[in-house]
Amino acid sequence: MKVNAKRIENDIEVINSFNSTPGHGISRATFTKEYIGAIDYIFKELRNIGADVKIMRGGNIRARLEGSIKDASSVMIGSHIDSVFQGGRFDGVVGTVTSLEVFRTISEKKIPHRNPIDFVVFVEEDGSRFSSVLLGSRIWAGKVKEEDISKILDKEGISFIEAMTSSGLIPEDNSILNGKKIKAMIEPHIEQSLVLESKGLSIGIVEIIAGIKQLEVVIEGVSNHAGATPMNLRNDALCGVAEIILNAEKISSENGTSVATVGLVEVTPGKTNIIPGKVRFTLDIRDKDDTTLNEISERIIKSIEASCKNRRLSHAIKQVSYTKPVFLSKK
Repeated sequence: MKVNAKRIENDIEVINSFNSTPGHGISRATFTKEYIGAIDYIFKELRNIGADVKIMRGGNIRARLEGSIKDASSVMIGSHIDSVFQGGRFDGVVGTVTSLEVFRTISEKKIPHRNPIDFVVFVEEDGSRFSSVLLGSRIWAGKVKEEDISKILDKEGISFIEAMTSSGLIPEDNSILNGKKIKAMIEPHIEQSLVLESKGLSIGIVEIIAGIKQLEVVIEGVSNHAGATPMNLRNDALCGVAEIILNAEKISSENGTSVATVGLVEVTPGKTNIIPGKVRFTLDIRDKDDTTLNEISERIIKSIEASCKNRRLSHAIKQVSYTKPVFLSKK
């Protein structure tokens, strides 16, 4: 089966034209006008080949090509098109458009296949708008309780349900995905690191998806004048956070498999001449072993508590999301 490389290139260019930060990476947050523009393009391409396209539970997209075996389990292909803020142009998009091209080619050339083929676009995979990774696929799989879905908010206070409804991606099929009806799931993806590149390898097969624990931490001290307050009388929240971040780096570096990232820091009041009285930051902790993930997380939390005690600061820690590691099929 030969696919059309030029068409893949065009798909990438068109989808990435829907971007809220042109010239500064790709920003395509879930349910925004940029996201809907990209989804509309994908809908158009699917409808051009007469595919059966549906908006599924949680705003996920599914198109199906029926196979020769009635009621057989499906082979699922696809990825996501939401992005992190100012992210890379290939993240998610490559998996989406290559899967789309396979789907189109099979349909156009009438290539026989036994199992149904489902092309999917998962919503809010990166978690950049609603701070919860893999959200769309987890909602579709029934891993998020109905009452909890309504509580999911973005930083502007807009709920996931409200944003989905406003975008027009209202589910036509709200049923929970039946895993027993899926034979396999294939997601092509770019390398998000330098491991393969450093070894001169062009492709790799993922064996494990790391577990992720995401925390939101608020540290509070006392805001005071930067010039009039002696160093020994300060309760500087940001200095405490600096220590916490370095401790998290040290703890997560010890075993060679864990990683910890502080990707967002908000300082209040955020003025040049005022000691920071409050800092909110995110903490993303990952490991391929669930026991290790929880042990590292607990050690980092204890280090937060110790730093705050030593520096006369208060703290609040909220777990935003937690997904266990997944071992992938060896078939």
